[in-house]
Amino acid sequence: MASRRGPAGDLQVVVGWLALLWVIYIIQLALWNLAGYSLVDTFGLWPRKLHGLIGILTAHFLHGSLAHIAANSIGLLILGWASCGYSRALTGAAVGYAMLCAGFFTWCFGSWNHPSEVHVGASGVIFGLMGFLLANGLFRRDLFAIFLGLATLVLFGSGLTAALPPTLTHAPTLQVSWEMHLGGFVGGILASWQYRRAKKV
Repeated sequence: MASRRGPAGDLQVVVGWLALLWVIYIIQLALWNLAGYSLVDTFGLWPRKLHGLIGILTAHFLHGSLAHIAANSIGLLILGWASCGYSRALTGAAVGYAMLCAGFFTWCFGSWNHPSEVHVGASGVIFGLMGFLLANGLFRRDLFAIFLGLATLVLFGSGLTAALPPTLTHAPTLQVSWEMHLGGFVGGILASWQYRRAKKV
């Protein structure tokens, strides 16, 4: 049954999306604790490895810890709700572009100094939505798009440095995939440009 229109319906879509991620995380924990089987090892994104290609699509649905999925859930809730409020169809396109761009970029260029690292998490999608909402304010130029772009800049602008290599930002080396962030951000901008004349539905 399709969700209704309006803010409540948009929230329902995003909550459903988050519920899927949490169900997958619970399955991850169950398989690891009961059978010693790691979904992250199987479906995570391993840069420049053939068995890591599947992670271009699947890594965005997996998370490495409770703190990881909890933090990503907050960003997805806020940005996903805002983006769906603008257009659910365009949000779907932005998510698809973000996943593909983040995945391909990370598979090609991720973890040069630590080639054995696996990349997982929805943060590439979060940065994709950031790029999409910011670019919409420039490319579409209607008042709602401009408002959402400015709100995104105010609320999340300081986090954009996480889409740059730590060597440029002098940030401490953490388990953060700047490659996923940068690829997703570019994907969101590309989606905004590609669909800049599309109707909002």
